[in-house]
Amino acid sequence: MNIAMVYSLNDLVAIIPELILAGFAFAILLIDLWLPERMKSLNGLLALFGVVFSFASVVMMYDKNLTAFNNMIVMDKASNFANVIMLLTAFVAIVMSFDFLKREDINLGEYYEVLLFSIVAMQILASTYNLIVMFIAVETLSIGMYILTGFLRNKDESVEGAMKYFILGSFASTFLVLGIGLFYGLFGSVDLNTIKASLSSTSAFYKYISILAFLFVFVGFGFKIASFPFHSWTPDVYASAPTPMSAFMSVAPKAASFLALLRFLVVGLGPIEIHWTKVLWVIAVLTMTFGNTVALWQKDLKRLLGYSSIAHAGYMLVGITAANELGYGSVMFYLFGYLFMNLGAFAVAEFISQKEDRGTEIANLRGFGYKYPLIGAAMLVFMFCLAGVPPTVGFVGKYYLFSAAVKAHLYWLAVIGVINSAISAYFYLSVIVTMYMKGDAEEKIEVFNSVPVKAVIFVMAIAVLYIGIFPSQFLDMALKSIPF
Repeated sequence: MNIAMVYSLNDLVAIIPELILAGFAFAILLIDLWLPERMKSLNGLLALFGVVFSFASVVMMYDKNLTAFNNMIVMDKASNFANVIMLLTAFVAIVMSFDFLKREDINLGEYYEVLLFSIVAMQILASTYNLIVMFIAVETLSIGMYILTGFLRNKDESVEGAMKYFILGSFASTFLVLGIGLFYGLFGSVDLNTIKASLSSTSAFYKYISILAFLFVFVGFGFKIASFPFHSWTPDVYASAPTPMSAFMSVAPKAASFLALLRFLVVGLGPIEIHWTKVLWVIAVLTMTFGNTVALWQKDLKRLLGYSSIAHAGYMLVGITAANELGYGSVMFYLFGYLFMNLGAFAVAEFISQKEDRGTEIANLRGFGYKYPLIGAAMLVFMFCLAGVPPTVGFVGKYYLFSAAVKAHLYWLAVIGVINSAISAYFYLSVIVTMYMKGDAEEKIEVFNSVPVKAVIFVMAIAVLYIGIFPSQFLDMALKSIPF
């Protein structure tokens, strides 16, 4: 009995960040029932405190290596690094949501509850070597994202985006389950370490079937990271979801999904690396090229950032395809930098948005750089960073990703990546041209003059430049967070 109790306590220690967030989510669920309408903003503060306390527990336990629940859950540097990215993203999204929810008259506790439970699911996804646990985490976070996408119930586009997301997500989940079932049928286990050991000593026939299983599982991961050809939900969802949630969805699920994908490929499928790298080579090229090419014609800032997100998923797949330490570490570093550059750009979209979350057309940025010089300068920094212009973190991140490809002798992949980065400069710079060289907007646009949103914009801009100028410490942390 005592042994069982100690075992249970050790399990709980390994999931302290998740328990803290779940506890605050349940607290909001109960407290919201008793709060009068004028005090609903307290829900946001509670959610913010939950994220802060969870973040503090991650920092305090950053160097720990713990396992729980029969090795189904792990706490290591990889999961903690991903937790840092996800919790920082959640913090910024909640801050951006304060005035947004008041403006839209949807200041409901459910918004924050679903957000916190979704983060818990992402934390679990980033902390497991078990395929069944990965599937449960993917489905749980997906349900939260469907709800948050359609949270603007009076906006037809929001409801439509949520339905598209749900239908395509269900389709991807079917393939994910099929792939997991194949792995279990082949090796009698869903644990990645067991699958790796079995693959190392199995026959060629089993390895070929494992490649098929990998393709099925990758459909599920490809959907979450928005890689080609599983990307089609991305621009519609980003454009129709509440802008703070578009910002959140563009970073946090990607961080969890890329780490889970790294665990799946590097740990579970290491013995057939030569096969999955060939598949990822093609997908990385198609993802980068499609995202950047279609973004050239976008007129809405949120849709542009949606296609941009697809392209950046392609850049990160370059690091995984390189299949070396620098490549894996560069993916984690790029995710960390992407947090600041993308959230900053979405914060500017929130700044110019109107009632029902409308008004994010790029044309509305005409003369923006002169009307709001500081925020315009910050937007210039974000666009330069997304394009990969020095001395921003975007340039440093792409440099490391493409260097990893060169180190792995994937010269054409690196060249295609550089060409795509050059293509992307056109549509990022077109935003800057609109802000400074196309006069005033045809209609006077009243911006969403929110102090929290302004604070987010300035902090993100400073972080983008600081990490770009002094990247070594952050790259070192990323390299030490590789999950193998």
